[in-house]
Amino acid sequence: YRYLLAALAEEGYVVVATPFRLGFDYLEVCDEVLGRFDHAGVVLAKEYGALPVIGVGHSCGALLQVLISCLFPDTPRAANVLISFNNKPVKEAIPAFDELVVPVAG
Repeated sequence: YRYLLAALAEEGYVVVATPFRLGFDYLEVCDEVLGRFDHAGVVLAKEYGALPVIGVGHSCGALLQVLISCLFPDTPRAANVLISFNNKPVKEAIPAFDELVVPVAG
C-alpha cells in the first residue's frame, strides 16, 4: 500500500494510515481504527483546519470503511474508495454483470 499512499501524498493529500489487528469482532476493529484516526485528526485539525475525510480501504479495510460510514454517523466521510471489497471475480460479485455492465463498457 506504500506506493498508493505515497502517490496520494505527492499529489498534496494528507494521508493518515491506520493499521489494525485483524479480527472477527468488526466493531472492535472499527473502534481501533477510529481511535487511531481521531488521535491523528486532532493534530491535523490544529495545523490545517477542517479537512474532508476520504476513507480508503482494500479488502477487509474496504469492509471496515463501509461499517464505519454506516455505524458511526459522527465520523462523516466525504467519500470512500473501496478496493477489492470482496475476493470474488467480478462476474460473481456483481449480479447481472455480463448483461448490464459489459454491453455499456464495450
